[in-house]
Amino acid sequence: MHKEMADRFGNQPEQVVRAAHSHETERNVPNRQHLESALTYAQDKNLERHAVTDERDLMRDALKRSMGEAGFGEVRERFEKRIESGSLIQVESKSPARAFTTERMIQYERDNVTEMRAGQAQHGPLVSPEAWQSVQQNHTHLSTSQRAAVEHILATQDKIIGLEGVAGAGKTTCLTAVREAAEREGYQVIGLAPTSRAAHKLGESGIESHTLQRELVRNEAPNDGQRLFVIDESSLASTKQMNEFFRRLQPSDRVLLVGDTHQHEAVESGRPYKQLQEAGMETAKLGEILRQKDPALKDAVEQFARGDVHGGIARLEQQGRVHEIVYPQKRLNSIAREYSRNPEGTLVISPDNESRRELKSLIHRELQNRGNVSKVEHKLRVLESRQDMTGADRQWAGQYEPGDVLRYSRGSKTEGIKPGEYARVTGVDAKENRLTIEREVGTLQTYDPRRLSGVSVHREAEREFSQGDRVQFTAPSKELRVANRDLGTVEHVNSNGDFRIRMDSSQEVRFNVREHPHLDYGYAVTSHSSQGQTADRVLIHVDTDKSELLVNNRFAYVSVSRAQHDAHIYTNDGSKLSRSLSRESSQRTAIEVEQELSAPKAEPVGPRGGRPSEEEQGHSLGIGLV
Repeated sequence: MHKEMADRFGNQPEQVVRAAHSHETERNVPNRQHLESALTYAQDKNLERHAVTDERDLMRDALKRSMGEAGFGEVRERFEKRIESGSLIQVESKSPARAFTTERMIQYERDNVTEMRAGQAQHGPLVSPEAWQSVQQNHTHLSTSQRAAVEHILATQDKIIGLEGVAGAGKTTCLTAVREAAEREGYQVIGLAPTSRAAHKLGESGIESHTLQRELVRNEAPNDGQRLFVIDESSLASTKQMNEFFRRLQPSDRVLLVGDTHQHEAVESGRPYKQLQEAGMETAKLGEILRQKDPALKDAVEQFARGDVHGGIARLEQQGRVHEIVYPQKRLNSIAREYSRNPEGTLVISPDNESRRELKSLIHRELQNRGNVSKVEHKLRVLESRQDMTGADRQWAGQYEPGDVLRYSRGSKTEGIKPGEYARVTGVDAKENRLTIEREVGTLQTYDPRRLSGVSVHREAEREFSQGDRVQFTAPSKELRVANRDLGTVEHVNSNGDFRIRMDSSQEVRFNVREHPHLDYGYAVTSHSSQGQTADRVLIHVDTDKSELLVNNRFAYVSVSRAQHDAHIYTNDGSKLSRSLSRESSQRTAIEVEQELSAPKAEPVGPRGGRPSEEEQGHSLGIGLV
């Protein structure tokens, strides 16, 4: 009956199906430019933070960026062509999927090493013995190891030298002496750091300092004088940043890279500071820890500094400084109570955003109950950074959401946007890659996000601030003279958003939160944020179920070493604590994986010589053969 009805009316279903297939074929012819854009986005996004990336991540992001305009087959075909052309270079992978890097990343790393080696033994001593002799009486307080490190640096004939110092070894004290001697020799000493907080800290040595990022966007005429660049927290600098910096150096410039290879590495790809050391960069050493005033705590920190996490945790357990509390809420409540018992000089470190938010709220309430913080609260709007967005994400409209708040640090003459201006996203056209924003003056404007750089993306959030609250700045401000992650205490706040904050440096800061909305509670921080800080007492939250990206050997070392007098760890599982905190989190470098590929593979050897039997191979893998 169905077929008869179809015949009577001209077989319309078949015509509709044929037309649909024809339309589908026409629409699904992949746009080559669109496919290339999708693959470039995936490549840039993943290789921004990792020198080596997984094929699955590349394919996932390319498909996401193609927005249904191309199917898996078309994306896969173009992906394979990139491999054939050498745009993507396959490297050895420990996972089932293939891993890739790029020739550009390999070249960045090679150029950095080449620049360092080309400058070895090419100069006279950084500072003459006479210049050092004239200033060393000002530095009789230097310890034996500090004096040896300073003299090593001043005597170098290399263009680029390192200063490797364990946490709390007094690197800032050494840099004060280096600065004074170099200035006596006629150098202009310029301080740089990957974060504004580290640059602020470097300034304590008397070196005029700013961020490495700011240095890289400056367009200044070549300087004829002698310059000594001191880059602090060098482990946080990425391979690309270091490469751009080296390319800007003049023949007479000298560079001192300061850091600790066991502390946190760059969020972006690479670990150039350690890579340069491994490639033979002359490096002065500071191995004596001076920060810890408690001998037992110092013993534990020394073990962490040597990479012996198991030994360090065992020491802390023997000292009663490890507390197992299985239930999350009970554990966080215990940390909040312990903090409020003696808040002065206490820092809480926690690895993930969720637990930090909970801890901040719990500590705020606990301090209110104890009378340390006023119960009169003022609910104010602040901005939280969207840290999930990479540089590649910020160039694609599809990654933005209506309501996002944008800050244009550089501005744009083309779009008529001033540096420091804010705007709110009101519309997103992912297909055409267009953003619609509402400017502060109330006008709407649409543009392609690829045309602008220096844009940070935020979400609005509410915080209830009271007099006595510990707060943390979440963005730097030149006008207020504060760095990102600087801490202070609220001395006054009102419902209009007017603040008076006493910084830990004793500086007083007054502002309205509408003018600088980058503020949060300062009770709990990440170990990344804590790097470079010193506290009397540290309370560390460790959830052993968290990823090794959050809980690892660097988290352990940095967190425990912040404390001068006392450190306590609160964990869900004491039996897993050492294993979780021992996990390695170092980035792989492009040159490393290239060398792994070219290295001859060793034949496995059995206990009696020759190739191992199948049974021996099974045992070595931890499996039994049946």
